[in-house]
Amino acid sequence: MMDRDIQAIAIGAIARQKQLDPASIRPDSSLQELGISSLDAITIVYEIEEELGIEVPNEALDSLGTIQDIVERVSQLVGRSA
Repeated sequence: MMDRDIQAIAIGAIARQKQLDPASIRPDSSLQELGISSLDAITIVYEIEEELGIEVPNEALDSLGTIQDIVERVSQLVGRSA
């Protein structure tokens, strides 16, 4: 799976969760500037997990600051499960 696909999934999940226009979400957007709380992040990551059939360890959530962080972390996990 390409990082671009993971990014699209992550942005879609964030847009649904926060009712934002997906076009307004950039890879370098910080979760904080998008108004994403830690609870929102858990919900968003859960949606990504469901879509991709992976599991993101809870401790990995602490280091997520931007959309790109999510893409990179999920990409690593997808690479391991492939």
